[in-house]
Amino acid sequence: MVAYAKLMDPAACEAVYDATIATNPDAFIGAVSMAGQLVTPPEGFGGGGLRQIVGVQSALALVVPEDARIAIDAWHVALNEGVTSCLVHPAAAPTELVRMHLIDMRSRFGVFATILTGLQGRPEGVALEYAPLRPRLVSMRKNQAAVITAADPEISLVLGWSPDELINTRSIDLVHPDDHGRAIASWVDLLGTPLGEIRRVRLRHLHRDGHAVWMEVANRNMLADPDDPAVVAEMLDISDEMAAQEAMRAGEQLMRRLTETIPMGIVQIDADRRIVYQNERAARALGAGTGEFLDEKCLGPIVSAERPAVDAAIAAVLGAGHDVDVEYGHRASGDLRRVRANLRSLTAESGEVTGAIICLTDITDDVRLRDELKVRATYDALTGCRNRASTLTALQEALTGPGRTRGTAVVFIDLNKFKEVNDEHGHAAGDELLTYVAGLLRASVREGDVVGRFGGDEFVVICSDVPGPGRARRIGESLVAALEASHLDVAGQRLLPQASIGVAWGDPDTGSPDLLIARADAAMYAAKNARTGRLALALAD
Repeated sequence: MVAYAKLMDPAACEAVYDATIATNPDAFIGAVSMAGQLVTPPEGFGGGGLRQIVGVQSALALVVPEDARIAIDAWHVALNEGVTSCLVHPAAAPTELVRMHLIDMRSRFGVFATILTGLQGRPEGVALEYAPLRPRLVSMRKNQAAVITAADPEISLVLGWSPDELINTRSIDLVHPDDHGRAIASWVDLLGTPLGEIRRVRLRHLHRDGHAVWMEVANRNMLADPDDPAVVAEMLDISDEMAAQEAMRAGEQLMRRLTETIPMGIVQIDADRRIVYQNERAARALGAGTGEFLDEKCLGPIVSAERPAVDAAIAAVLGAGHDVDVEYGHRASGDLRRVRANLRSLTAESGEVTGAIICLTDITDDVRLRDELKVRATYDALTGCRNRASTLTALQEALTGPGRTRGTAVVFIDLNKFKEVNDEHGHAAGDELLTYVAGLLRASVREGDVVGRFGGDEFVVICSDVPGPGRARRIGESLVAALEASHLDVAGQRLLPQASIGVAWGDPDTGSPDLLIARADAAMYAAKNARTGRLALALAD
């Protein structure tokens, strides 16, 4: 926090200065001009005993960047009030907290005094040294042959060469060999311009230690000046800018190379749906080039029933910035493929949506495998009927699901003497019989009814929307009739299906699938015990 002081006259400022240096003999002092620049200390400045602050040009550079606002506020107070102080972290020792005094000593020395007190661990008699700040802009003068005739003293901080070393040196000798062609072309162009014209060129210059320094050189043609003919070159150090551009270029190249190696299409679009970038996979999938729009040409091959979902996903990511995943069918050269698109918004710092990244993955094989696994989890591999678990799930939905109807009938079918078929004719014949009966049952019930294989030689039929036990019995009788009229020829032998059938009916309040199955199972056993022929039917109580 800045310590404000009341307005002081010159005598009061001098008294504060004298007291400060007297009570802090180990302090560091610097002379500061009205412009805030450190200048050469006048004679007698600092009482002859305080250690000098050297190597820094601006008073603001005395402190770490985080404390710059504190130092600026203190400087304004010193300008207006004459004396102030504040706690800061010096750039030369950023881990320490010291007090910086600013005192108007123009009445005695023509400068302001900056005094740092409380800095520990500094050897006696050693100045507080700051690394000199490298200027970004320097200048030199050249003759018509591009030979250097004069240079700023600060050029040594940029290129490592002193001005005396550069004089009579050809400027081309300072330029990186790979940039010689550009440098010469710019110089020849400059020589043909009138007095005062400027030509700018970006060139790598060679530092004394051999590394390259990027400079933007503004050559002003003053060769026709009768008083002082020369080319005046202002040289701006753009190394940081070029390094940032190179880092960005390298990053973009890395990302592009990565997108070419991953097994998916990558598309970047702007807010107007224009394609900004796409890898090769995406280009093949979309059939559009960079700069074209993500329009009907790209989206036309999408299965029409799924096109609205894709359009909605694009609108959501570009309109509201929502991340969206969508799956759709895509017809390419007559081949239907399944595609998953992951859409992610790109935003500016303000939050405005500037575009989107779309990742396209061909999931045809995954979907095929998923469907196969679903079939395996739902259907019996031999007969094509629902398996036991799937049958029970269908019964649960019929009894308790939101679409439950007037009632549900369960028909339990057990094939009689099935073991004898296996023993006499072989298991292949038994499998053929099971498959035959399963197909017969599916053909004999309504669309939407479920036929399931419940065990080795047991089948269960689930019929929804059955109004009562009488209708349930007629369903069982229709299955008996279908089985009675059927036969199967196996290896020259005629097999007649034999079965015991139990029927149970439950109203919408039955609730328990296991109870209804148990009732149908009990009825089946009653039919088995009472049967006199190859087929028997019983209705549960």
